[in-house]
Amino acid sequence: MKKYSSYILMMLITFLVVVISMNGFGPLDNLQQSIDDMLAKITASDELDNNIVIVSVDGRTQDEFGQWPWNYDLIADLMAATANQEPKVLAVDFIINEDGYQDSAGYTEILAGQMTWMKNVLMPYDIALTSFRDNRTNNPKHLFDNSVTIDNPLGLMDEHSSLLVRKVFLPPDKLLNTKPYLGFDYIMPDGDRIVRHHSTVMNFEGYYYPSFELAAAALYLDVPLDQVKFIENEKIEVGSKREIPINSASEYYIHFPQQASITKVSALNILTEEFDKTLLKDKLVLINIEDMSQSRSFKTTENDQSTNTYIRASVIQNIINNDILKVKTDNAMINLIVLFLIGGIAAFILPTVSALYRYIILFGSLFLLANVNYFLFSSYMIVPSTVYIAFELILFMIAAPFIDSELLTGDVKAESKIARPPKADKAKEEFLKEFDEDSAPVRELKDSPNDTNNVKTAMIDKKESSGELDSTTANDSSEVVDKTSAFDSGDVKESSEPQIIGPESFSNSDKSEIDNYGAISLDEEVVEEEQELEVSELKQLGRYQIHGTLGKGAMGHVYKGVDPAINRPVALKTIRLDFVNDPDEMEELKERLFREAQAAGKLSHPNIVTIYDVGSEGHLQYIAMEYLEGKTLEDMIKKKMKFNFKIIAKVIMQICDALDYAHEKGIVHRDIKPANIMIQNDYRVKLMDYGIARIDSNSMTKTGIAMGTPNYISPEQLKGQSVDKRADLFSLGVVIYELLLGKRPFKGENITSLIYSILNSDPEKPSNLNPQIPLLFDHVISRALKKEPGERYQKASDLKNDLADFVESFTIK
Repeated sequence: MKKYSSYILMMLITFLVVVISMNGFGPLDNLQQSIDDMLAKITASDELDNNIVIVSVDGRTQDEFGQWPWNYDLIADLMAATANQEPKVLAVDFIINEDGYQDSAGYTEILAGQMTWMKNVLMPYDIALTSFRDNRTNNPKHLFDNSVTIDNPLGLMDEHSSLLVRKVFLPPDKLLNTKPYLGFDYIMPDGDRIVRHHSTVMNFEGYYYPSFELAAAALYLDVPLDQVKFIENEKIEVGSKREIPINSASEYYIHFPQQASITKVSALNILTEEFDKTLLKDKLVLINIEDMSQSRSFKTTENDQSTNTYIRASVIQNIINNDILKVKTDNAMINLIVLFLIGGIAAFILPTVSALYRYIILFGSLFLLANVNYFLFSSYMIVPSTVYIAFELILFMIAAPFIDSELLTGDVKAESKIARPPKADKAKEEFLKEFDEDSAPVRELKDSPNDTNNVKTAMIDKKESSGELDSTTANDSSEVVDKTSAFDSGDVKESSEPQIIGPESFSNSDKSEIDNYGAISLDEEVVEEEQELEVSELKQLGRYQIHGTLGKGAMGHVYKGVDPAINRPVALKTIRLDFVNDPDEMEELKERLFREAQAAGKLSHPNIVTIYDVGSEGHLQYIAMEYLEGKTLEDMIKKKMKFNFKIIAKVIMQICDALDYAHEKGIVHRDIKPANIMIQNDYRVKLMDYGIARIDSNSMTKTGIAMGTPNYISPEQLKGQSVDKRADLFSLGVVIYELLLGKRPFKGENITSLIYSILNSDPEKPSNLNPQIPLLFDHVISRALKKEPGERYQKASDLKNDLADFVESFTIK
């Protein structure tokens, strides 16, 4: 085995790099992107055919004809003067929207009249994105005439293969009647705010439409837009003249030319005819506005301040001149083969040569790789992904000194053997043999069964106290299984440890004792007896007068009270801490309660219950909060009240407003459930229990209270991972599901199976159970209930926005 140890080391490094490349590694992926940016800038050309001319309404033009925006009659003059020079395509690179003043003044009619005789006029339009795809409907005819072809039998691509659009903002109808070509206007940087990709297609109500840039290039190449064909995840065929590679989102990787390679002419020269009139003939002309208040600038791989017109011209020029970068998105298997091939060669060559030659070979390989990278990029427009190959070679360089080390060859052990005299007698050899056999005694460790159980118990306590709850604990701990079985059979064992209790464990009468936090005392009878005594005797909490009981639970009561100083009704929620035996722990709980209540008291929002005060009275801690008239969402669901879908959407949108406000303040609720949502008589929503929901449940568990059913808890909370605002959005998804169907999405015969369901199961779509439920709610719930936080809604406002159009559809227009 020692003979092959160096080969094994090389192959282990290879397997490590393969695993990293298959899963992706942020720093290396960013490095690859930086290398591509550098190569793109180095290879930017200024010798391309000059097919594009930008006619710019610059400062000189505006000094002469007035500041932008112009009236449409002056725009008509500029377009007519440009069209007189017989350009092949006349593309207007600014939005012309409906304008009541322009229409009433007759300027729109003048512009439309001029456009009737112009050929190949292309106009942009704005779009508003959405996060889900609508079914096919009748699109506006002028827009439908500009649709493109999808190369599959259904004529549909995957939902994520195009921009999803909910609304388009087309030019005025009078202009559309002249039948101009249309392309949508959309530029969006990558995650690092650098523009590299261009979105080529959008889906609007079931049909697909090209970008402004793609439409302009197709018209210049004399290809009708209906002959522009999309082959999903692969390429765009512009007739038979161009093939444009695209990624899975139908984005094209832009190869920016040098800005000097694009001709620019002042609109003043066009309007005064002071220029070479052959300059525009048979060109693609872009009329743009050179005004920072009217245009945006972006960072690109070629320039830190690139205008949107330059970006558009770059995409068009790429396609017209066939200056197209070939980015392969399906080369993962090729990369793996190359990594294994290099690893195999290194494993068999490096151990056979000296250390110096190893470094020469590896440095030479890196140098060759860099040159191949540049050659493919500059000569064949291929963008290779070689950063993981370079990473593998660097790891081989780090491992090179260890190939001959004693650690791998085993020479240390050979030298440490006991030296024996060459002429030892037989008795001495026997003695040395016995010494060798006895030199490494093995001690057998035996623990008593009680000790083993104690170790297991300590491990379970440690996991519970740290908030960690995972499948390993559930499977490996026989004590947890025993406890669950005991509750299922109704045989509750006496134990000083906290036990997890679910709703299936109680009768109907028992369930009524569960408070708003889903918690119940283990010593139920004693707590109930003390609470009844407390109700009969308690007349005042701090300065607040008690006028009755609104509710009760194992942790305390909720009283109706009055602040006599200003005669204001309040709700007083109490939390008992007399069950805590450890004084330090009691002080810690008190401090936590005060701190959380003070943080929640800073929240001032119409959809959040206001907290007025926090204090203590004897062994009771209390929070004084806004008194509300209404019912909790839990009460309404239990009474099977029927809500129309508009009301449900409005309720959820108000909850989103409350959560979005609190999240911006850095406060996560952690206990979103119907019992904590109050619905007032006018359907105004109030989110309750900020300041209490965040109290550490581990501390409560230690003191003899075990939290109840985790129906609304997010997977990361159950796993003991860090929790942020996205946990609230998961809980809200459960509430929406229950509000729609009257039942919860995750089920289990006991607490263990329920937790397993939350961690691993996807609930059935609501519309499958009730076809009357709009499909929008399927989308909202599916995204809110994603197991991974990164796949959910990232903000409550995102969820609200998905519901906004649905609510707006009920409004009479």
